[in-house]
Amino acid sequence: MVAKVRINPAGFRKTAIFLTFLGLFITVQAEAGLLAPSLSVSPASTNVSKGDTVTINVQSSVTVGVLSSISCQFNGGALPANVSFTTSGGGNLLDLGGSVDAILTITNVSATSAGTYTFSASTVGLLGGLLTSTASCTVSLPPTVTAVTSGLGSPRMVEKGFKIQFSAPTGSNLVIQASSDLTHWTPVWTNVVTGGSVTYTDVVAKTVSGRFYRARLK
Repeated sequence: MVAKVRINPAGFRKTAIFLTFLGLFITVQAEAGLLAPSLSVSPASTNVSKGDTVTINVQSSVTVGVLSSISCQFNGGALPANVSFTTSGGGNLLDLGGSVDAILTITNVSATSAGTYTFSASTVGLLGGLLTSTASCTVSLPPTVTAVTSGLGSPRMVEKGFKIQFSAPTGSNLVIQASSDLTHWTPVWTNVVTGGSVTYTDVVAKTVSGRFYRARLK
């Protein structure tokens, strides 16, 4: 048995024309704003001190389409009470070169407002497509160590010596130093912090008339 295939030149031309039209249709879709908007955040990360004011600038734009707004989340949730977020621009149908600007301001930065701020911008194209771009900024506070001065952790003399407690970030390397004159300091304890605090009992304190202490992150 011999299989035969007939080629219809006219049908081939129709197929070629259809494929050409399909390629043009895909191109038009891309140019109609079905591409994610550009999104930039400045700075992308920043180290600040407690109590500082931080300003983060956000810009988003789209060539063709509707760029409605920019949204923001803090560590995946709502913004802290001391954070303001304002936007301007966007929302116009077929807004050629449309853009949205936003400013996020953190006043009196503390541990509760230090973290990752994630921004999102979405584009609505002519054909109803929705694409989103995201970018983020990380606000960091330098790790700190604090002497516990009240409650069960308050400094006091116990049977074995003088007991003191410091709070510090878990995983940090803490050095406790002692001095008799506030000028010459000697390391008396160095270790990695677990559970957010360190308790140290200085046995030497029972044998001296006076003793001062300080702790530093190494």
